[in-house]
Amino acid sequence: MENVLKISKVCVSPIVLFILALIILLVYVFKAGTNYLNIGKIFKDYISIFSNAKKHLWIFWGVPVLLSGALVQVTVLTSGLAENLCVFLSILVSAFFAMLSILVSKDATKQASKLYEQVLKETASTVLLEIVLCMVSLVISLSIIFLDTSMTQWVQVIISLFEYYLLFAMLLNMLILIKRFKSLIDNG
Repeated sequence: MENVLKISKVCVSPIVLFILALIILLVYVFKAGTNYLNIGKIFKDYISIFSNAKKHLWIFWGVPVLLSGALVQVTVLTSGLAENLCVFLSILVSAFFAMLSILVSKDATKQASKLYEQVLKETASTVLLEIVLCMVSLVISLSIIFLDTSMTQWVQVIISLFEYYLLFAMLLNMLILIKRFKSLIDNG
């Protein structure tokens, strides 16, 4: 009877329930044919931006691994830092949605250039990816706040590493957005 109680305590622990919920969401999000949470197309559209320059893809997604590895050795994500990140990420999400509304309101058919239409589409893809990264990062920050006392040191390090990775990936991808917006402004 004691073993059953121990197993049931482990199964309903906050960490196990949180991990189970994340696994279910990840499977659903990347499953083909789901209309509501299918973000696979967002990633495909973003990766297609780099079709002619795959080495640049490594810069925008490989360098954050190095940066997050270095930062996690300096400090792990604490509840206080996660609260500040929640504020920062919420502001970023609203800014990205504002950018997206501007991009959607642009009429690419009025422009004579096919290049302008392509840059507009690629910019929208990058903004959508940034929104997804912000939302995932926001969920991680909230989980750090709520599960702070029930996490072991190693779990905190792994979550911190992933959170820092997302933050650095977002920052580097913002450079793409700046360049794309500059091109749209110059040619629009």
